[in-house]
Amino acid sequence: MAQWDHGYVTDVTYTTNFYREITPIWLATTALLLGQRPPDLTRPFRYADLGCGHGFTTLVVAATCPEAEIWGFDFNPAHIEWATRLAGMAGLSNVHFVETSFADLAARPPADLPAFDFIVSHGVLSWISPENQRLLHEVIRQRLKPGGLAYVSYNVTTGWGAMLPVRTLMRLLTEASPLRTDLSSGETLDFVARVKDAGALLFPNNPWLETRLADMRRHDPRYIAHEYLNRDWHPIMFADVADAMAEAKCAYVGSATLTDNIDALSVPSAMVPLLGETRDLRLRETLRDVGAAQSFRRDLYRRGLAPLPLAEQRDLVDAVQLAWVGQPMPDPITFSTPLGSVTGKPEVYQPLLDGLRQGPLSVRAAYALAPFADAPLVELLQAFILLTAGNHAHPVAPGGDSAAARQGAQALNRAIAALNAAGGDVPRLAAPAIGSSLQVDLLDTLVLGALQSGQPADADGLAAYVLATLDRCGRSLQRDGQPVADAAETRSLAQERVRTTLVDRLPVFRALGILETAG
Repeated sequence: MAQWDHGYVTDVTYTTNFYREITPIWLATTALLLGQRPPDLTRPFRYADLGCGHGFTTLVVAATCPEAEIWGFDFNPAHIEWATRLAGMAGLSNVHFVETSFADLAARPPADLPAFDFIVSHGVLSWISPENQRLLHEVIRQRLKPGGLAYVSYNVTTGWGAMLPVRTLMRLLTEASPLRTDLSSGETLDFVARVKDAGALLFPNNPWLETRLADMRRHDPRYIAHEYLNRDWHPIMFADVADAMAEAKCAYVGSATLTDNIDALSVPSAMVPLLGETRDLRLRETLRDVGAAQSFRRDLYRRGLAPLPLAEQRDLVDAVQLAWVGQPMPDPITFSTPLGSVTGKPEVYQPLLDGLRQGPLSVRAAYALAPFADAPLVELLQAFILLTAGNHAHPVAPGGDSAAARQGAQALNRAIAALNAAGGDVPRLAAPAIGSSLQVDLLDTLVLGALQSGQPADADGLAAYVLATLDRCGRSLQRDGQPVADAAETRSLAQERVRTTLVDRLPVFRALGILETAG
């Protein structure tokens, strides 16, 4: 029998994730900040997602960029079926999903597919065979336009070396189990724990493993299956990826993980001078990965480097706008970086947050605020980067306020609400103002769907609708991770959460184009 899956997990589908770093606005803004000319998002462009999975990010890009031509490719028919169905529910005509392998894609005649301004591949490279890795790079070589941006993400050996023998053990246990891959994941982790408890020296010699194994248990079993239990699992070093991309005429621009581009935030302080004196790109990025014990990279490449003249870059950067995405800032103000949490100065970040809450804030406008009036531009840009990387703000998308972008996003959001009302689990809403999506509670999607269908913004009525919908799907509200059984408590909790959505979330939804403005 032909093994079409090549040892990749296909007996259970992947989770329906969203990855902000592969949206055009994120990639273009990253390239601009790093001094490279990005594709022009004010003009129609073409975008391809290689190994798109369920294609949810691809769908959000299509909905929020209605003038673009969007393609998603995946070899798993179940993924393509799901993506095509949701695209049909949302009436998105600018997105195409194709069931295909990298081998078939690389063998297509040039006239079969267009050239693309963006080609992305998230979470694929480390989980496929070396031959398929070669074919993925070949597709980028064939199909990326001159000046186009390519994104590839992968596990890095510096953060995963000690995990290699454990991962092999997990794969062998999975092959010996009669259970479906996700259902066997719990037993697999239990057996690994028994090996550790039996005194296997690998674990005390690599104490970091215990943290990694504990973290696995917090994930969806489908994620564990696809992340760890494929036949191929190959953490890679940056230099190897950069060499392969060079063969595709693509040069490294920087990381789509924004904080990884700031030396002081990505390596221990004593290593910063070492990066500064290193001129070789491959060596510098390898030093960065060693310094941070990097586990995962999100690399951004350009087909032909085109450094922007400083004056033009400054003008373009000044025009960059951020929008607040509704997340409250912790007190004290902290941000996650490759080296752990850093604390921000309230006198710097509070004025920025106050400005963002009033509406989109440009670099030019922020530079006039008191904390930055006499400061170097780099300090303001670092603050913008930390707010964005920390998911407190997001770059504003050109054309995100157009009627077509709003209509496309709202149509996708209606489809998401309908999907969730029928038992689906997509806690995301497309946000055209930022060309991305917003993570929300499942209840938020149901409330939004009800409002879009014409139901009044009445907390009691919407709560009753939510409870009836959840009951029809065999679900219940939860408090602290546990189902609420008491009927009166359930009704009170539903009303409380709906009021929170109406009061706190709807203004953000309207500001980001998720819901039409009042009146």
